[in-house]
Amino acid sequence: MLLMDSSTKISFNRCIRDGDLIIVYERHDTMKAVKVCENSILQNRFGVFKHSDWIGKPFGSKVFSNKGGF
Repeated sequence: MLLMDSSTKISFNRCIRDGDLIIVYERHDTMKAVKVCENSILQNRFGVFKHSDWIGKPFGSKVFSNKGGF
């Protein structure tokens, strides 16, 4: 049996933190990698998305912009 250090174990229940690299799906055929920074924003045709709104949410969450887009 292989012993693993629990601090290095991959967890799929972890929430987004400042400095994480995430994948943003803008449309079914468009996605981009974004590094989360507390004071940054992502702006696209769907609105303005504050990175601070992403922090603390589980990976895979749907987030809404200032215009109500997601």
